[in-house]
Amino acid sequence: MYEHREVLERLGALTDAPASHHPADQPDLRDGSVYVCPPRLKTALRVALVTGRPLLLLGHPGSGKSSIAAYVARNLEWRYYEFVVTARAEARDLLYRFDLVRRLADAQVKPGLQLHDIDYVEPGPLWWAINTRSARERGAGDDDRGPSRPADDPFIEINRERRETGAVLLIDELDKADPDVPGGLLVPLGSMRFPVPETGAQVAPLTDPGPLRSRLVIITSNEERELPSAFVRRCIVHRLELPDADGMIEIAQRHLRGRRLRNDQRTRIRDLAHKVVEARPADPAPDEHVPSVAEFLDAVHAMLDLGDMLSDTDWELLEELTITKPSRERP
Repeated sequence: MYEHREVLERLGALTDAPASHHPADQPDLRDGSVYVCPPRLKTALRVALVTGRPLLLLGHPGSGKSSIAAYVARNLEWRYYEFVVTARAEARDLLYRFDLVRRLADAQVKPGLQLHDIDYVEPGPLWWAINTRSARERGAGDDDRGPSRPADDPFIEINRERRETGAVLLIDELDKADPDVPGGLLVPLGSMRFPVPETGAQVAPLTDPGPLRSRLVIITSNEERELPSAFVRRCIVHRLELPDADGMIEIAQRHLRGRRLRNDQRTRIRDLAHKVVEARPADPAPDEHVPSVAEFLDAVHAMLDLGDMLSDTDWELLEELTITKPSRERP
């Protein structure tokens, strides 16, 4: 296990994965390969880790809030989990799910067969982040009857080679949830512990966290709905601003590593970056379209792949299709 100082140093020196490991034509892929991390965000990550508080990232959609979690997890060689919040989400969805419907169905079709509640417990992403061994065993202790089948790590393809004692959890777009959801997460996120009443299990870290926790929770909000003040007080809060034109160009260069570009293509990328910045509203309403980094990268990839086939009129249409977007208002 890394010494605490080494973990903090890694957070201060985050690096991209080799170019061959990242498919450049998939800008939304959360594989943690590429990210341009501002110095202030690196500091916020360190503060969140040493305090044991969740890092709440605010900002417009497309400002890079969601992508940083997988990037940090890859750099630290920690396991990665995510939960994308919807309007119907409940706090318990992050903890676990008890499949009562399946249990009742099994009781009907398998009369006389002894059923065990532990087999109907499905660990949620917070459980996996807190204690992967406990999640795999669905909460069974050393002296308990184990489950008929271990639970499957939902991100096993990413986590297969990563250390068991460190994890990054992304809770994406928490502002979409009912206000009861953040309130229901206060204790589990603060203590990294919670009970499973259906089986009597107690979920807790595998080892004492010591002075530096080996779990980092990153929460994002587009600020469509205000989060409860009690919840915000228990977070490290950082606002991510949309990158300027130079920042957009750097992002494109990082995503296009290893690809040779002609001078005219570099010029086009620079022009597209300025077009994105110019298209941003000065004071956007919550539901107003603000061109994002992903849309900029869509335009860049389309330009590189279709460049010789596009007329001047096509170029204007490309910018409209990917960046400015047609108005959603009916004529």
